[in-house]
Amino acid sequence: MRKITSAFFALCILFLMASCGHDDSIYAGFERMDNGAYMKFYSHGDSETMPRLKDEVTLEMAQYFNDSMIYSTIGEEPISLVLHESDFVGDVSDGVLMMHVGDSARLVVMADSVLLKLMNMEEVPENFAGMPIYYDLKLVSVKPFEVLEVERQTMLESRRQAEAEFLTAIREDPKNTVTESGLIVMTKSGKGKLAKKGDYVEFDFSICSSEGDTIMNSFDIEPIEMQYGEEFICAGIDEAIGMVPEGGTMRFVVPSALAFDSVGYERYIQPYTPLIVEMHMNSLMDKAAYEKKVAEEEAAAEAEKAKRQAEESKTIAAYIAANGVTQEPTESGLYIFPVEAGEGALAKWGDVVSVHCVLRNLQGEILDSTYGEGESMTFTIGGGMIPAIEEAVMTMAPGAKVTVLTPSEMAFGEMDLGEMLPPYTPLLIDLELEEVK
Repeated sequence: MRKITSAFFALCILFLMASCGHDDSIYAGFERMDNGAYMKFYSHGDSETMPRLKDEVTLEMAQYFNDSMIYSTIGEEPISLVLHESDFVGDVSDGVLMMHVGDSARLVVMADSVLLKLMNMEEVPENFAGMPIYYDLKLVSVKPFEVLEVERQTMLESRRQAEAEFLTAIREDPKNTVTESGLIVMTKSGKGKLAKKGDYVEFDFSICSSEGDTIMNSFDIEPIEMQYGEEFICAGIDEAIGMVPEGGTMRFVVPSALAFDSVGYERYIQPYTPLIVEMHMNSLMDKAAYEKKVAEEEAAAEAEKAKRQAEESKTIAAYIAANGVTQEPTESGLYIFPVEAGEGALAKWGDVVSVHCVLRNLQGEILDSTYGEGESMTFTIGGGMIPAIEEAVMTMAPGAKVTVLTPSEMAFGEMDLGEMLPPYTPLLIDLELEEVK
């Protein structure tokens, strides 16, 4: 179920977590360190060693929110990270800087800071304001940045030499061609036209390291469509896009100097990594032809949506007639069919509920189900779940089961979720209310 409804109830889950309690004195029992971190030490180690910025630290860490563990490495493999300037005063980096090797401590931070500074939210949801997040930390070891720098330089020199040897062998192969920039073309086929700056191209490509590890691949997944002249991955590949004929294929090597040089790219591409690329140019067209194509595709999509919207009421009417439905719909257009009665009070607006849900189209095909995921979905009524589910749940007591026939305007409306759930799709929704909190 989360595959389809996650966009609607993710915030509800967050609000549920935040509504479990609020302590206005989240710093009670914690000491404010000189750098602004609020900490409570469980134990102190015998070491005098403390980390500095740019040092690598190895930690055991657990994260808690409302007494629920979110993340933990305790009892498992510790994590290693390099300490950088804090994202906000009193964050984990600041806390670790106040510890000696062997120390165990708890750090408390405001959820506001995490949401605004780390998750880049524009504002803090009301129920999160002032809420605590706790980190249990044990500092296992520290590697000074001076040692890290020596290791880094040794690694860089080793990789630089390995690339130089690899490129020398490739360049000296008489079957290969080296461009003025240093791109090495190994094979090239096709006699179609070449792209000019401003043309729109569609191509597939794969990138491997010199060791043969696949870094990226679009073949049999989804081709790349872009305007030639825009930056794409790196200078070497940008150059190659204009060299592959329409309908043709080119295999080439991009030296790191034309890619990510001595820096690399995050954890995906190491420094001094030459890229072995295969590119197939599916098609290309000039700007005018491309804009005409896009306009035609958009018009066809809008026409299809309008057709589905016009036919939706007929689809629902045909289902009602075929299944002998005599029940009147609710004011919003829902047909709520009781399957099994529950016990207790009905769920109401603002309640936090746990619900099992199965989505089906009117042909009976299951589109999504929480039963297959092994747990129900939990949300706040009025917190963003699709309207059909919220309205139906408010007719249910714990243990009740219903089936809902809903028009698309009470479900996903004009949203296009692909072949599985196109725009203006009426749905059958099976609901089982497990719990009202």
